[in-house]
Amino acid sequence: MDNAGPKGSFGRHRKIMPFEADSIEALRDASRQKAASLNQHVLGYGAQAEAEWAAAGIAAPDLAAMRQYRLERIRAELRRRGYAGAVLYDPVNIRYATDSTNMQLWVAHNPTRHCFVAAEGPVVLFDYFSCEHLSDHSGVVDEVRPAVSWMYLYGGELTEQKVRRWAAGIADLVKEHGGGNSRIAVDHINPEGVEELARLGISIGNGEALMENARLIKSPDEILAMRRARCCRGAVPPTIR
Repeated sequence: MDNAGPKGSFGRHRKIMPFEADSIEALRDASRQKAASLNQHVLGYGAQAEAEWAAAGIAAPDLAAMRQYRLERIRAELRRRGYAGAVLYDPVNIRYATDSTNMQLWVAHNPTRHCFVAAEGPVVLFDYFSCEHLSDHSGVVDEVRPAVSWMYLYGGELTEQKVRRWAAGIADLVKEHGGGNSRIAVDHINPEGVEELARLGISIGNGEALMENARLIKSPDEILAMRRARCCRGAVPPTIR
């Protein structure tokens, strides 16, 4: 029995390919849009959580404004400390800078995903392949590039080659957007990375100090987000009412 159906109908009723793409690029774009719509940051927190927050009288924070505020806090610290930019590996710092997440526990122990924040320039997120959709909602990420991971688990005996590729990419960003300034802040980095960046003329400062000071002053929207995070079964602790 021929179950093929009319010519060109293959995939029309199959979940794995519910439409016929004109090209690989179109298929990739459609897949990215679909995946982005299912991102937890886009879906929200659910009716029950929203009902509890409403009962507690906690308004919703303006997330777009909060993201922009946080980015400007980082840039203000970069300028104050004389840095051209920052390279961030700590997933907490990446979340603060971009409001995007990806395998937080894994990347907390394995330095792969990272971002570059220019004092006067773009925010470039280096993520896993086909994970661009995880930052589509943020509004502050200007570009997503494939991450070059040079930790030994991934690089093995090729670590030296990988660290050179990684450092060259960072150095190019600094030269393009640093305005002649070759100082950057980095929150976590292994010795090989320090040495290779130094060979390329890039000096490194304390990125942890930068980020801790950036987070010191909370915006009104951040306070609302903190109150929502602390809200449990409709009760808000008196200390943050």
